[in-house]
Amino acid sequence: MRFFSIKFRAAILMFCWFLSGLSLASAQSGGYLERAQGQAGTSGDIYEREVLIEVQIWGQVMKPGRYRVPVTTDVVGLISYAGGPTEDAALSRVKLVRGVFGPGQTQKINVSKYTGRADKSLIPMLDQGDVVIVPSTLYHKMMRATLFLSQAAIIVTSYLVVAGVR
Repeated sequence: MRFFSIKFRAAILMFCWFLSGLSLASAQSGGYLERAQGQAGTSGDIYEREVLIEVQIWGQVMKPGRYRVPVTTDVVGLISYAGGPTEDAALSRVKLVRGVFGPGQTQKINVSKYTGRADKSLIPMLDQGDVVIVPSTLYHKMMRATLFLSQAAIIVTSYLVVAGVR
């Protein structure tokens, strides 16, 4: 008697393939702590005389993570420091989590409205310890669910073929 049957090994192999596909589909570049880059025309790459605050940005941006930015940075500026939004970003539902709003409360920011009007008063300035969350669109969530279901169907079909079930 063999320790593992061929069917069991095939099922394990398909399951591992499925998990590796999920991790690749959901991978984002890791966050990191960086100082804000200087603007063109300044005497250096780093703000030399600017007070820096530490903030975080999560979700659908190119480089999510923890950043040290000038105290004069707003939410749009932080999204820019993080490489900008991904194509799956829901800019009309950006969230700002700040301690002054109370525990568990967030402020919703419509960045799309700002980009349409260029009204700087619509975008709040950041404070020390703020967390900005850029959520994904419904389309992105549906595509992730579709990917999951298609990979699950491949595994089930492969198992049935290996098992000889008709």
